[in-house]
Amino acid sequence: MSNVEITSMNVVVDKQAIGQAFTTLAAPLIVAKALTDEHGEQRAKAMLGLEPNEKFDKAGEAVIWKYNGLVCRLVVEPESGSWMGNNLYHEPFKGISITNIEVNGKKIKPNS
Repeated sequence: MSNVEITSMNVVVDKQAIGQAFTTLAAPLIVAKALTDEHGEQRAKAMLGLEPNEKFDKAGEAVIWKYNGLVCRLVVEPESGSWMGNNLYHEPFKGISITNIEVNGKKIKPNS
């Protein structure tokens, strides 16, 4: 068991940027699923301008924070089972900032 304790840490979340990234990733996935449920797969593909043999996007991700080899991602993917197909990507952005960290009462400086 470690004797390391985070005694203080300020975390700022950019809700607007994360919300925009979520919308960019989730909207096409939601539309494809809704159209497929309503009209069937082939009609949904035609409505979205896809070729009959093209696969729907099934997931998406965006890197919202990185620090010293650690990464935090916003991920939208199917709830269960595995998936094959295209993956949507959003450009990495700074959705989380961390400042003023104290470990065992001693201040450390994160590079985020």
